[in-house]
Amino acid sequence: MAIAILDPDKEMVNVLSQVIEDIGQKPAGFSDKGKFLDIINPKSHNIAIISDVFKDVVEGVKEVYPEIELIAIGQGDGKNLIRVGATCYLKKPFKVEDIQQTIIVLLKGPKGDRAQLREEFVMADPKMMDILKIISKVAPTQAPVFIQGESGTGKEVIARYIHNHSKRAKGAYIGINLAALPDNLIESELFGFEKGAFTGAYTTRIGKFEQAHEGTVLLDEITEISPALQAKLLRVLQERQIDRIGGKGPINVDFRVISTTNRDIDKYIKEGKFRRDLYFRLNVIPINIPPLRSRKPDIIPLAVHFIRKVALREGMEEKILSEGAKKALLDYSWPGNVRELENALERAMILTDDTEITESCIMVGMEASLPDSLPRAGLTINEMERHLILSTLESVGWNRTKAASLLGISIRTLRNKLNEYKEKGQNFDTQGVKTSNNKILYP
Repeated sequence: MAIAILDPDKEMVNVLSQVIEDIGQKPAGFSDKGKFLDIINPKSHNIAIISDVFKDVVEGVKEVYPEIELIAIGQGDGKNLIRVGATCYLKKPFKVEDIQQTIIVLLKGPKGDRAQLREEFVMADPKMMDILKIISKVAPTQAPVFIQGESGTGKEVIARYIHNHSKRAKGAYIGINLAALPDNLIESELFGFEKGAFTGAYTTRIGKFEQAHEGTVLLDEITEISPALQAKLLRVLQERQIDRIGGKGPINVDFRVISTTNRDIDKYIKEGKFRRDLYFRLNVIPINIPPLRSRKPDIIPLAVHFIRKVALREGMEEKILSEGAKKALLDYSWPGNVRELENALERAMILTDDTEITESCIMVGMEASLPDSLPRAGLTINEMERHLILSTLESVGWNRTKAASLLGISIRTLRNKLNEYKEKGQNFDTQGVKTSNNKILYP
């Protein structure tokens, strides 16, 4: 199979041909539209790189040969090219590694290695390309990494990538979601405990830091831990020793730490909710992941990737995105980020009977992701907050994990808010479930 090229600039065709050869692929370059159309064929070409000067060719090739992946290149914004059939758009001048990375991603089809498919980075946005360069440099080192970004942007995926490409890749990768655990359990989870240390400690338990010895520990949503636990964590990072609850002495541990948060860390530090000295220990290499709504070039490549992923997992034929579906994907704001996009494409793959995913099938999931209406004018901030939380919960069938993700808060924060409403005896209107004695039951 070859990668076809169509660009009016012969020098550009020659450069792209060399770039393609450098990654072990066969190029077929043209500057003449007629000659290109004479040879293009899915039996011979799996990818085509086409200049935006030939928008009609992009549209025509995609209509006749939808299985060929199209990379559009040029100096516009690329939105129109994506809508007429291009999988992604690279703006000139682009870097060699950008086009190579895009080609490598598109070459990963349903017959590819499952682990590679799960771990593959799919990106076309320059901001994400820059992040990939950073983590590629950082991964082989021992430096702590601090990853910030909204829920669902892929923080854990990046953390696992760093571990898998580090000198500790043969060691354990241990992750702990600190937002999902009550305060009284976090310490025992992190540091472990000895048999008999407290009621219910029937056996010795190894903590996460010991489990990550000679490997990597991921402290997911690090900003959710209490000030007291922050102080203990700072000591562990400084001394590289942990004390099990009920233990007789310190235990040496060797680990690399990666931390994540979906919070505004600077605000948390100013408000005294997070220790500045702990932040400096964790934030040697900062990585800020932009939300999906600000990286539009990534949306269609990611959508294609998730279609392939579902097809591989379920043994299904790949389906094609209609132009209406692509427009819907590009126009939506994606409050749940990449995670919501993946859910939407999985749902569309399963529910669509035809070979083409339509706009209406995409919109079913997206409309269900947000509350149906806005609060009326005159409500207080607290009332508006309660309305937003409860209406979001109702829209996702009271799935707290999904609701927390859409709201951009932790599960713990959501749980605390619900308990607060319960203590105040506030009615849930139609969002809650009332018993015969008018008490509210919380799902």
